[in-house]
Amino acid sequence: MRNAANPNATRHPLAMNSFRHWLRLLRWGGGVDRRYWRRALFVTCLSPFSSVERLHERLVYGRRLRAWRLDEPPVFIIGHWRSGTTHLHNLLSHDPNLGYVTTFQTQAPKAFLVGRRTMQPIMAARMPTKRPMDNLPLGADLPQEEEFCLCNACMHSFYLWHYFPRQAEPLFRKYLLFEGVKEHEFEEWRKEYLELVRKAALHMGGKRLVLKNPANTARTGAVLRVFPGAKFIHIYRNPYAVYTSMLHLIATLHPMFAFQELDESRTEQLILDHYRDLMQAYFANKDAIPTGQLSEVRYEDLERRPLEELRRVYGELGLPGWETAQGSIAAYLATVKGYEKNAYTLAAADRAKVEAYWAFALERLGYPQGGLGG
Repeated sequence: MRNAANPNATRHPLAMNSFRHWLRLLRWGGGVDRRYWRRALFVTCLSPFSSVERLHERLVYGRRLRAWRLDEPPVFIIGHWRSGTTHLHNLLSHDPNLGYVTTFQTQAPKAFLVGRRTMQPIMAARMPTKRPMDNLPLGADLPQEEEFCLCNACMHSFYLWHYFPRQAEPLFRKYLLFEGVKEHEFEEWRKEYLELVRKAALHMGGKRLVLKNPANTARTGAVLRVFPGAKFIHIYRNPYAVYTSMLHLIATLHPMFAFQELDESRTEQLILDHYRDLMQAYFANKDAIPTGQLSEVRYEDLERRPLEELRRVYGELGLPGWETAQGSIAAYLATVKGYEKNAYTLAAADRAKVEAYWAFALERLGYPQGGLGG
C-alpha cells in the first residue's frame, strides 16, 4: 500500500465521483500545482468510469428515493473540529436505534447504494486502518462526517478547501457562514443534503440518523430550514487544545488530498480566524434553535463520565431508547479503554494568540485563560 502522506499517491475520493464535477473543480480551483500532477491525472483517468455506477443507481433506486420520507429528522453532532465530535459520533453510532453515514458513502455519494458490492471492496482494500491524525479506527463501514459527501458531489461545501487550499477563505465565508449565497445555490445545497440523508436512511433500514458535521456549527439556521425538527448536540473542548490539535490535523490531512501547496504562513491565521467566526456564528444562532432540540456537552466531561453525560443528552433531546443503547455503548467503551490521545505542548506565543482571538470563547465556554488544563 502506498503511503497515505505521499503527494503522488494514486488514491483520491474524487476518482470515484463525477468527471464533470472534477472538470468544474479544475476550472474553479485555481490550478493544480506541479507536485500534484500525478494525482490529478489519476482522478482524470478514473473518474469517467464511475458514471456507470451512478447511472445504475439512478435506474435501480431513483423512484424509491424520490418517494422516501424520513420518519425522524436527523440528530446532528456539531462543534469545532478537534472538539471531540468523532468520539461522540462513535459512541452514538453504537446505539442500535440510530444509523449513520459511512466512510464509503462519503467517498462515492452518488453511487454508494449499488457500489457496496463493487466499489466498496476496492476502496476498503486500499484504506489505512487508522486515521493518520489521531490513530482512531478508520474503515469503509465506520461512521464518517457527511460534509465529505457534499464536497465530492457538488460545489457547495467548505471541504473543497482540502483539495484546493487557496480557496479556503471564500469557501468558509460562503458555505459555513452562508455569506452571499444566492437562493438557487441554497436550493442546490438543500437538494444535495436531502438526497444524501434519504439515501443513508434507506441504507440503514429507515433508522434515525446521527450525523457528525462540524461545518453545521455555524449554520444551524440553514440546517433547520432543511430539517425543521433536527436535534443538535454541540460538543466543545478547551480552545487551547483545539488550537494545537488543529495545527496537527491540517499538517497531516493536506498531503493526502490536496492539488495545491499549502501556504503554511497562512495556516495559523486561518485556524484563528475560522474558529472565531464559526463560534461567534454558533453563539449568535443558538437561541433560535427551538427548545428541546439542543443539548451541549463538554468534551472533558464526556471523557470522565461518558454514560452519565449521554444519559443526560438523551433526556434533554427526548431521544428514545437509552435503556437499550447504554449496554452497546458501554461495550464499545471497553474496547477503547486503552486509547491514548496525542499529547501537545503550547508555546507562550501560541497561547497568546489563542487568548487574543478566542478570549470570548474561553469565557463563554467556561475555560480559564492560561494553558491546556481542562
